[in-house]
Parts: sequence; C-alpha cells; structure tokens
Amino acid sequence: LINLGNSTRLGLPSETTHFKTKGLYKFSRNPMYVGFNLITLSSIIHFLSPWTIILGIYSIFVYHLIILGEERFLESRFGTNYISYKEKVRRYL
Repeated sequence: LINLGNSTRLGLPSETTHFKTKGLYKFSRNPMYVGFNLITLSSIIHFLSPWTIILGIYSIFVYHLIILGEERFLESRFGTNYISYKEKVRRYL
C-alpha cells in the first residue's frame, strides 16, 4: 500500500493510472499476492488439516488466475513499458 499510494484500487481501474516500479515492485511484480500466499502456506503448515490444505491450494490457484488477468490488463494499458518490466522482475520472487 505504501508503494502504490493513491493508485490502490479494488479490481481493474477505468481511470488513468501510473505505472509503479519502485519499492517492493523492484523485487516482485505481485508483492501483495506473495504476502497472501505466504500467509496461506503458513496456515497450511500450522494446521495441517485436509480442509486447510484444500482451501489453501485453491486460494493460491485463484490468486494466480487473478494475477494472469491483471498482467493482460497491464500489458494493454502500459504496453512496452510493462513488457520490459516483466522481463526484468519476476512474477513472484
């Protein structure tokens, strides 16, 4: 949230946005989802119940699908700037 500032949105924005590559975005294109996945994995390890494992894997899969959709949006919105950023910075870590 610190790195995104006023650019934080739920869903895909329809208004003009600015391309952010500083802070945590130098290391991961999706630091928020990395955090969500780490919390999910730690819950799976802590509880080790079938339901936690199933729901955890499901949530990681759904987040991945969301990321793929966001990447398509960012490529269409920012074009070559985003494509060159993708070549330099990994999706997760």
